[in-house]
Amino acid sequence: MKRFRFCIAASMLLLFSVSTFAKGVPAKVQAAFEKIYPQATNVEWEQMAGCYVAEFVTDNRETDVWFDENAQWVMTEDDVESLEKIPAPVADAFMKNIMASMRLKDMRIITFPKHPTVIVIEVEGYNSDEEFQLFYSPDGKLRQQLNVSELGGEIYPGLFE
Repeated sequence: MKRFRFCIAASMLLLFSVSTFAKGVPAKVQAAFEKIYPQATNVEWEQMAGCYVAEFVTDNRETDVWFDENAQWVMTEDDVESLEKIPAPVADAFMKNIMASMRLKDMRIITFPKHPTVIVIEVEGYNSDEEFQLFYSPDGKLRQQLNVSELGGEIYPGLFE
């Protein structure tokens, strides 16, 4: 019974903290988000890298939308579940890369208001802690390769400046 009460109390605390943070998101940021994504539901907000980040699921994929403190859209990060869902030139270029022999961990399409789209493919070693992120332009050109073994795979606007 004590465990049940603890679970209820923990759930209520989590719900309270999420709704409290949502109230902490400036109205102009929420309005800017709703203008771009009026159909989004079950939106969770967090603050990262000096931005407000709205996270939600649409079309069975997770989307993170970043806004600065002035409610300006910074970037959108869409998770992609397979190579078939990214531009064909990127999938072809990746399959020719030596990193294609590693385990495919994650793929994301990053869009910006003023910069070209970037496709990020994250891979990891089968028997090691090695992790890499490969940054491609939509035409399949490899723009950057980062070893994120020590850093983790977080994507944030500062990576693209």
